[in-house]
Amino acid sequence: MLSLLSGKPFRNCSSAASYSTALRRNKYKVSETPVKCSQNLAGRLKKYDVIVVGGGHNGLVCAAYLAQTGKDVLVLERRHVVGGAAVSEEIVKGFTFSRASYLAGLLRPSIIEDLKLKNYGLEFIMRSTSSFTPTLINDPLYNGKSLLLGADEQKNYESIQQFSLADADSYAAYEQMLTNVRELVVPGIENPLPDLPPKRKSDFLYTYKILTGMIKSLNAETVRDTTKLFLSPASQVLNEWFESEILKTTLACDSVIGSMISTDQVGSAYVLLHHVMGEIEGNKGSWAYVKGGMGNISNSIAASAKGLYCQTLL
Repeated sequence: MLSLLSGKPFRNCSSAASYSTALRRNKYKVSETPVKCSQNLAGRLKKYDVIVVGGGHNGLVCAAYLAQTGKDVLVLERRHVVGGAAVSEEIVKGFTFSRASYLAGLLRPSIIEDLKLKNYGLEFIMRSTSSFTPTLINDPLYNGKSLLLGADEQKNYESIQQFSLADADSYAAYEQMLTNVRELVVPGIENPLPDLPPKRKSDFLYTYKILTGMIKSLNAETVRDTTKLFLSPASQVLNEWFESEILKTTLACDSVIGSMISTDQVGSAYVLLHHVMGEIEGNKGSWAYVKGGMGNISNSIAASAKGLYCQTLL
């Protein structure tokens, strides 16, 4: 059973994907001792096996997986609505907006499948255009040209070619570089990192499984590119690949969104990689809108939990 209760503000630092996988592998044991509710909630609440502090999408995912194991779970959320950064609310009367996060892409397919979120209203709307960079009509350099990037490789080439033929030729290779690094890193996203050196037979088997998945994408060039993305500024990486300022500026946006750092700071290049780590409907590196706004991700997770005979208290 899962219950949701509004309360005081808390922060949630769960890693939903790795925790859910670890739970399935029984790497972490859940205490069998019920947690007593606090004094101010006495009389209103019963005892619970687990209390999840924070009803954001990560907390909801953890709670739903715990509920799947038969645990009686309570989620504490400060606001009147669950979801954290993944919420849809009416800001202007009659119009619903995604108030914080606005695109989906990093919610792991395994979570969508395990929690059967599509059965609870989760629906993606794929986008064909990823960025649009206009210029001023009277600009002496660009003369009103615009850069449009999306899923169509040929259209990308033609758009970039307006500003630099060399960049148009390099762009596909740049995208492939990010793809290669992503394939190297992804096996570690949904799984706890192995204990090194392994101590038990199960540790050896698990380490072998993880490393096997990574070795498929392992070569000297990819290791070099991975190291550079993790340890370099985005400006350095983009300057090595491209010459036109309009393309570099457009791509640099991916290195600062949500990161609160400069493109000249070490580590900002990783955020370039982070934005191709997702997967939507089998399309790797893609992003999509959510029908009904980002809150429908959180709503579908909560509804999935209720489908496990969970009670909601708000």
